[in-house]
Amino acid sequence: MKVQVNRTVVDIFDGAQSQHAVLRYLVHRRLAKSLLKTGRIQDAWGHDIGLDAPLHEGQILKFKIK
Repeated sequence: MKVQVNRTVVDIFDGAQSQHAVLRYLVHRRLAKSLLKTGRIQDAWGHDIGLDAPLHEGQILKFKIK
């Protein structure tokens, strides 16, 4: 399934959680994986979501580093 993280489309497995999408984004951008623990994940409307939030096809996420 494909989801968008910070305007970058990432391909992840069905049933993935938000942490998996952000981790794939970090690897794609060659950023440190440890940023996953310090950053905030938001949905398309700006609401904070948890690392274990389920995803669906075409969902838009924003990852902000604190």
